[in-house]
Amino acid sequence: MYCALCGVQLPEGVTYCPNCGIELCEDNMLRDPKPKQPLGGIVTASSYAPPKRKRKLSAGHFLFMIPLLILVGFVSMVVIMFTADPATEVAPTVELFHAGLTPVMVSDGENDPLWGYINRDGDEVITAKFDEVTDFGDNGLAAVCYLGQWGFINKNGDFVIEPVYEDAQNFGENDYAPVKANGSWGYIDEKGALVINPQFDSACTFAKNGLALVGIGDKYGYINRKGVYVIAPQYDDAESFGASGYAAIYAFGKWGLIDKNGEYVINPQFDALYPFASNGLALVEKDGAYGYIDRMGVYAIQPVFEAASSFGDNGLAVVKKDGKYGYIDASFSYVIEERFDMAYPFAADGSCAAVCPDAETGLWGYIDYYGKYVIEPTYTAAGTFRNGIAAVKDAEGLVYVDKQGEEVYRPDTECLFITHFTEDGYGILAFLDQATGNMVFRVINKKGKFVTETAYPMVSFSILTDLILTK
Repeated sequence: MYCALCGVQLPEGVTYCPNCGIELCEDNMLRDPKPKQPLGGIVTASSYAPPKRKRKLSAGHFLFMIPLLILVGFVSMVVIMFTADPATEVAPTVELFHAGLTPVMVSDGENDPLWGYINRDGDEVITAKFDEVTDFGDNGLAAVCYLGQWGFINKNGDFVIEPVYEDAQNFGENDYAPVKANGSWGYIDEKGALVINPQFDSACTFAKNGLALVGIGDKYGYINRKGVYVIAPQYDDAESFGASGYAAIYAFGKWGLIDKNGEYVINPQFDALYPFASNGLALVEKDGAYGYIDRMGVYAIQPVFEAASSFGDNGLAVVKKDGKYGYIDASFSYVIEERFDMAYPFAADGSCAAVCPDAETGLWGYIDYYGKYVIEPTYTAAGTFRNGIAAVKDAEGLVYVDKQGEEVYRPDTECLFITHFTEDGYGILAFLDQATGNMVFRVINKKGKFVTETAYPMVSFSILTDLILTK
């Protein structure tokens, strides 16, 4: 059996998924594995490209997220490392305030909650009146749902493209955005003009090479900016093209890579295929074991590991073999020997990694590139450093620390969970509203100051799916 949430294969007799912590029942167990790559072991790469179903922020997420966040407390922490698509060397940044604004949900306690936007000072810049929202894109526009219809607003909250669509996605790197009308997806330009008629069952934004992933029925292919198929719908699943011109496709029950002409760069042969790192190697899974391939699809390191991560920019990957974790370089040499019961990949800046040397004590610390402790194992849970700060849990509760292990900010004991700090310097804290019994959220900056005195029923969904550390 397989977990329907994360896709990992389940041991016999378990009542909780050992990977994501969800309580198992008939409705969330699958007899066959999901085609998508499971986040098994310590593999932390996420999907290759913007998902075919984007993350929208609606009142429904408020009801969904609360039990989910409680469930992930079973494993104490969930780490989701946002990585780029195949052949893209640099992972996108995780920010809270896109274009200076972030979505927040507002409730008056009587009507359905609505979404608006606040700035970094906590000011409500755009009044909460939307059913669903997205983060602002680089062009300063955000797709929002108003009275059941989708359109696009500017940073003043004014509609620049009227809400007339059944669904919509933000504009991509090119000036087209996917929109849904009459049950099908097409594309509009930034003036709202229809440039590709609605005809697809699913659609993604255009990649840099001018191709967009679309779905017809249960097959996926790629179109150009005229709406003409360059690669016919033929794949059981697929991802958008990366910056170097490759796309991951799922065919014949396996993952492979194609180029912009639809030619196989790497034949479908892997159970999971993760983004190429800066050293030119990609993590793959085959028959339950993990290894690394080069851009020709040739094994640089054979699949001999029980679990593994992609290589970081410091040239190290964390791997598990014979029940122990260590760190290897691209030559398959152990830079840090296998001596940890649990371990995470290095922080994005390559400075340190969270490790647990003894699962019985359950204490976590941080090591440098040479395996030397920079913070001794003293925490009962520890997250990855970002922006110089990590979320950890000690004997007294949740706390943010710097790379010297010094306390930066300790939330009130009523705090239920904390997120990673974002790369633009913010964290989200969750509390229980004593009056309503509902979970509410507050935003803090790196000085430990609340951005606003208001507690919101929900904030940016993309950040709440980032690292979560429970009370």
